[in-house]
Amino acid sequence: MLSCSRVLTRQITGAGARSLLAANRSIHTTLVTKDETTSHGALLTAAEGMRVIPTRGQAAKEKLYMFIQDLCKQNLGEDGYKYFPFALGLFTTIGACNVANLLPYVEMPTQIIGCTVAMSTTLIAGLTIKCIAKHKLDFASFFFPPGAPVGLAPLLVPVETISFFSRAVSLGVRLGANLTAGHMIMHIISDFGAQMLASGTIGGGIGGAFCCAALVPITILEMAVACVQAYVFCMLTTMYMKDAHELH
Repeated sequence: MLSCSRVLTRQITGAGARSLLAANRSIHTTLVTKDETTSHGALLTAAEGMRVIPTRGQAAKEKLYMFIQDLCKQNLGEDGYKYFPFALGLFTTIGACNVANLLPYVEMPTQIIGCTVAMSTTLIAGLTIKCIAKHKLDFASFFFPPGAPVGLAPLLVPVETISFFSRAVSLGVRLGANLTAGHMIMHIISDFGAQMLASGTIGGGIGGAFCCAALVPITILEMAVACVQAYVFCMLTTMYMKDAHELH
């Protein structure tokens, strides 16, 4: 007879994954919400192969789901659950590209400012089209704050227009510039250390070893920056989604 511990740790697949999903604490909030049809299906697929007692990988995945789910709820309210798969995919894709950029001889699109600006421009253009389709002529209220004096319209409308469309550039430049700056620092330190080691002197050897040792904490810092920048990009995107829905 199987012991209780073996029964509890037995892998649940197929139909068992669906029953486990209903009891899973990290995904339950999504299932009991009325606007979660898309995210429900995505999570059912992700639940295949889950265990009753989660492994470290499963626990990390559940934490990530809860993190992005809370982000969508905070910025988009109850309607944010239907955008959970999009936000999760955006965060994981950008985060993976940012971390991969730290590998030698690897250059992912998120390190190229032109690519990040193109991505952000596409996102803002899509949100703008969605906003116009939903609110029609009320979309113009974006460019004139409610309650502002009409006499200030010649000044406020150009400022608000520039502010609105600059999102497409600032969102991508912020991501690409922060990653590029960190990589430039690593390149400068590593190049300086290599030159000191090549000098063949005792002082050069000590300085080169110090530069090599300094690369370790800098690399860890850059990994943290890569994850933070993915979070910032995802957070701002959901905030712009809220603006498109509520005309704020």
